[in-house]
Amino acid sequence: MIKYAIIFLLFSPGLLFGQVDSLHREMDEVIVRSRLKDGKIYTSRDQFDRIPSILGEKDVLKYLATMPGVATTNALDPGIYVRGGNSTENAFLVNDLEVANPNHLSGILSTFDSYVLGNSVLYKSGFPSKYNNFLSSYINMFSEQGNREMYSGEVMVGLLSSSARIQGPVIKNKTSFALSGRTSYLQHMAQLYNRASGNSSMPRYSFSDITGSISSRLSEKWSVLLFGLFTTDNLDIEFGETVSHKIDWGTFSGNAQLRYADEKNLLSFHAGIKTDHSAGASGGIVSLKGENNTRNTLFAVYYDRILGQALRFNSGIKFEHAFSNIYSRTTKAGQNDIRNYDIYRGHFGIEYILAHNWNVTAGINYQYYAGEAKTGELSPCIKLSYQYKGWNIWADYVKTIQYQTLYPYFTIKSPLDVWYPLERGKKPSSCHQYSVGVDKNITSGLYLYLSVFIKDMRRLKDFSSGIHSDYKMLTNQLIEGTGDAKGMEVDLIYNRDKLYFRANYTWSESSRRFADINGGKEFFPPFDMKHNLMLNASYIVRPGLTISALWTYTSGGYATFPIGVAVAQDIINDGKQVFVPVYRDRYNYHLPDNHRLDINMDYIREYRNIKLKWSTGIYNVYNQQNPAFVYFEPETKDKYYTRFVPWSKVLLPCIPYLSLTLIW
Repeated sequence: MIKYAIIFLLFSPGLLFGQVDSLHREMDEVIVRSRLKDGKIYTSRDQFDRIPSILGEKDVLKYLATMPGVATTNALDPGIYVRGGNSTENAFLVNDLEVANPNHLSGILSTFDSYVLGNSVLYKSGFPSKYNNFLSSYINMFSEQGNREMYSGEVMVGLLSSSARIQGPVIKNKTSFALSGRTSYLQHMAQLYNRASGNSSMPRYSFSDITGSISSRLSEKWSVLLFGLFTTDNLDIEFGETVSHKIDWGTFSGNAQLRYADEKNLLSFHAGIKTDHSAGASGGIVSLKGENNTRNTLFAVYYDRILGQALRFNSGIKFEHAFSNIYSRTTKAGQNDIRNYDIYRGHFGIEYILAHNWNVTAGINYQYYAGEAKTGELSPCIKLSYQYKGWNIWADYVKTIQYQTLYPYFTIKSPLDVWYPLERGKKPSSCHQYSVGVDKNITSGLYLYLSVFIKDMRRLKDFSSGIHSDYKMLTNQLIEGTGDAKGMEVDLIYNRDKLYFRANYTWSESSRRFADINGGKEFFPPFDMKHNLMLNASYIVRPGLTISALWTYTSGGYATFPIGVAVAQDIINDGKQVFVPVYRDRYNYHLPDNHRLDINMDYIREYRNIKLKWSTGIYNVYNQQNPAFVYFEPETKDKYYTRFVPWSKVLLPCIPYLSLTLIW
């Protein structure tokens, strides 16, 4: 593992969100304090200076994973898991429209760059009535307006990648832009390491992304906002002698917003597109090749209005058309599976001040799905809050639905996985969530948050075992079941003078039940992480010099282990018999717990109009061997005894890092 650190240091010369929904952004002044409020998490770029960077980079999804109720599984998995839900049950939006998969393949970083996407809000509960179509959470990001008077920018050279960012006026005091570009060079390090070590254990991986926005003030009340995000990824990874994956992936997301706002009204028109293309090959006992192309076009109109001092309402309509073409090539002929569907949505909600200390928010969302299935669903939401002597107490209920189900193409999560739409005769998955909570500024600089939640999930979708490549068969293999999740969250923050300290703990339990899985018995899915603890401290030694540390602990998830081994009849590979693992129950093995310590030091030095920022630290200080991937290799002791032995892949050992950022 030390070789990793040496190679990285030789090649290293040396991101971030947050704010509020559209109505409040326009009409209310909001102070962002990186706190949880009524089940929401507000974040902004400045807050990321308090936690150690990820190998020299700052990333919003990794930051959100340090919040109560949010977790990650391992370094290879790019998703976040919210309140016992799957990572596929989270919606990612920019300026109120969904965007393509926000993750790079490695799971180390997301595609979101805080230089352009400066603020965000994560809803874990109490969803606004306009949000639906995903079960667990909604993360809405807002693109930067850009500096309309002067140019500014930064160039960063780091361990994982290098980037350049710039913003400034197009038409002074009227139109501005923000643009960022990032590219990695990990593939070159991997080639050098593999050549020096004589094996191919280090993944050959590269990624690039470009993010941009343009904002223009057409008049005192009218404005226009454009956003675009383009990403590419290439991954070539091997596990042992028999298993390999090669994946190429690219996405594009773009949207436009025309907006009218005055003291009481907010009207906005939205249009957007999100696409992705992936191609991959898997080599092993069973070889797979395939491609996946998807394209979603979206249109929306939202209207919000303030009626007096006590009442506001919000309303809107939304249309989405989706197209996918799945191409599976296990034979020369190949096979295509083309899918189309439409979703029509409408919502209405109110916010009403009942009395001086009471507030109620309620709404309803209706969606009609037109594809292989034709079905409509009504989703209500309501939240009641009470403020008294600095205490904020709330309770809420919300119903959400989801039409798509993710089918895993490989044995690891990847963008080649297929989003499979609702089949004929089926209804969408649904989640009924109930939560209560309280938060309070106890004293100056000391803040406490506490919440409990229950989630009742119905008509959940999954796929029965025994299929790997023939997507026409998925119609018959799609199965339904139920699930539930429950938990408790505690967050304590002390932020005064030079010291910042944060501690949070989440206990949760998530379970699923399918008649065709594990004999209908209740089981814990891989993302059930019962204990999640985070300790974060940051101290400003002097202006320009900050030291921070982060320790995280997460209960291990669950994996599927084989119960035996079989010999593939009449199949020989390189003169050897092919052994096939035999499985019975899914998720029958509890993986070890994950924990690690990161430390970081940021030093900023000013030279006239230029700032130099040095970030140095150590990722995984005590070199904890957290498994990123579990796989199996046949082991033969003698002629008559063969078994499958589990192996784990540790992608990120103890790694010192250094990055340099030039800011002007």
